[in-house]
Amino acid sequence: MNFPGLNPLSDRKPDEPWTAEHVVELFLERFHKEDFYITCPDNAVTPALDAKRIRWAAEDIVQNRPALSRWHPDWKDEFARWAQQS
Repeated sequence: MNFPGLNPLSDRKPDEPWTAEHVVELFLERFHKEDFYITCPDNAVTPALDAKRIRWAAEDIVQNRPALSRWHPDWKDEFARWAQQS
């Protein structure tokens, strides 16, 4: 998640999202390393959990599950079990 801080006089940044400046710093660092895929973490989710979510979302397509099935009532418990095991 990114926090744009559109109105610095009234917008208070939550702890989880990064600022735009932080996102650009990470991008430049990874870009200079010639990384092709750059996922931007936040302060709420680990990179390992991000990777699991990406893998699960790809399987949504392959298995013809609903999009973002990890939030779907029929799949959220299965995702939680799978994420714990993997």
